[in-house]
Amino acid sequence: MAAAALSAWFRAVARDLPWRESSDPYRVWVAEIMLQQTTSAACVPYYRRFIAHFPTVEALAQASEEEVLSLWSGLGYYSRARNLRRAAQIVTARHGGRLPDSADALRALPGIGEYTAGAIRAVAFNLPGVMVDANVRRVLGRFLGIPRGGDGAETSVRRASAGISRAGEPRIVNQAMMELGALVCVPVRPLCAECPLQSSCRARADASFEWHGSVRVRLVPEPKSELCVAASLDSRWLLSRPRDGRWRGMWEFPRTDVVDGDAAGGAQALLEHTFGVTASGWAEAGILRHRVTKWDITLRVVRCRLRGEPCRSDVEWMLAHADGFLSLPLPSPMRRIARMLMERNLPLFQEDI
Repeated sequence: MAAAALSAWFRAVARDLPWRESSDPYRVWVAEIMLQQTTSAACVPYYRRFIAHFPTVEALAQASEEEVLSLWSGLGYYSRARNLRRAAQIVTARHGGRLPDSADALRALPGIGEYTAGAIRAVAFNLPGVMVDANVRRVLGRFLGIPRGGDGAETSVRRASAGISRAGEPRIVNQAMMELGALVCVPVRPLCAECPLQSSCRARADASFEWHGSVRVRLVPEPKSELCVAASLDSRWLLSRPRDGRWRGMWEFPRTDVVDGDAAGGAQALLEHTFGVTASGWAEAGILRHRVTKWDITLRVVRCRLRGEPCRSDVEWMLAHADGFLSLPLPSPMRRIARMLMERNLPLFQEDI
């Protein structure tokens, strides 16, 4: 009953999303990885661009990490892109370029956990697969009257999800439950009159029942101050590529922690110690704020002129023209700085600050 109602509803109202245009396992997989930590609306342009550049598993496996990160730039959580490429190489080498349909084989691939394996099995292969995310937990919790956080609640929800998946066409009913949670059975003021399950919903029948989610402890981000140096030489700009850290393998304007609030001093020390070069014409260029996992980062940008090319070989660097910035894998804050440079919106040089 529930499976049939969900299927009919989904076929009538499902959003037109690019990853729903095909059940090709590779495309389903790419979409599921992108949708981790990212909204559907934000994913659409990235997904289209990524698939256009890497239309097959083999194409992705043969790509360099820099190519993949460049197409991922702006989505954040870049380990997803690195894992996707590594997994594509494994699929090409061990599975003949075909994504496996076994849950165990899927979970053995980098970046694929229990939820993603279930999603790929259901959506790509039309096999019964449990896809329980926050939306599905809420839909089934309300529909079955299962208080969240109660004893056995997660087991009950997962069992119900598996049962509905087996009762209908897994590809359709699993996506329908997620769509229902995203569009109708929303956390606050659900649109019960539009729900295909309203006649059997225990939460709707019992006015005293409410879906009380467990209290999420919100981590207060720790403040962190960093310094970024936009250093030019003959209309080219210095970029470096860190070997570790949150932006490993991506290009960035040289960056360091702020020392005692002395922007020019910290920037000069960074250039001298890391790149073996000095600079002049220091100027304040602005401040950017961004969040990375547990950090609330204030990124202070200064601008300067290099007195020569870097002479250190133990760090990867390049001098790039501004018109080539956006073809490189740059993290979102660095792309913002790059656009400012391209549009020449940074302050003019001035003498030492």
